[in-house]
Amino acid sequence: MQGVKLLRLKFVLILNTIFSSTLWANQGANSDAQSLGCVTTHYPPYTIFNEDEPPSGRDIGLLEGLANAMGWKIEFIDIPWGRLKRSITTAPFQCYFSLANIENRSDHLAFSSVPLHVTQYALFYRNSLSEKQLQNWRGLRIGGVRGITVSDKFIHQYNIEPNDFIYLDSNESLVDMLQLGRIDAFVTNQIVGNMLTRHHVDISSFVISALDVPVYLAVDKSLDIDMSVVDKILTELVNEQQKEMANN
Repeated sequence: MQGVKLLRLKFVLILNTIFSSTLWANQGANSDAQSLGCVTTHYPPYTIFNEDEPPSGRDIGLLEGLANAMGWKIEFIDIPWGRLKRSITTAPFQCYFSLANIENRSDHLAFSSVPLHVTQYALFYRNSLSEKQLQNWRGLRIGGVRGITVSDKFIHQYNIEPNDFIYLDSNESLVDMLQLGRIDAFVTNQIVGNMLTRHHVDISSFVISALDVPVYLAVDKSLDIDMSVVDKILTELVNEQQKEMANN
């Protein structure tokens, strides 16, 4: 958590120099502040919501930098993934982030073209599984987070029986069920899974490269926002964030 806070502080300092350009002046200082309610799902280390602290995380740091440059006032909103997914086609929020551009979502939302990060998925499993079982998952009970659909191609690749794929409400529940022996393994975001299992020496993992998913900022199409300007700013912010992460 302290690493996230330090990165956030460095972003504030970086912003003092990155956007001293005309882009900053035209898009931010000379326009009225635009208020946006931006939704996502609690997703450490990218988005972190705690009752007693302001929202934080890598993606929130990027959006705070973007808001400063664009002259926005952003309210970060944490809602369950299932509700977030349904809202896209029914009653879109003004802004979404850490969101993949799939399933015709671009029919309703305008997406940035610069990813906030690339989600990598991994299989987390008990060390008692054999090498043969890790190559062919038939007969294994595999867990996943409810609302996040695993592709049919992936299911066929690892020979998973559809009825053996079990959806739970949270990553924390996946870890608990694995520890209790209710499931044999689970698939989730690599970084999130590593964070939740870091103290469990009996759990191992490997990255499933076929499931890499870039995620973006997206806004309701009814808003008058120039996404090409957003992309230029995000490019600089992402580059600076990557430099900071490489140095830490």
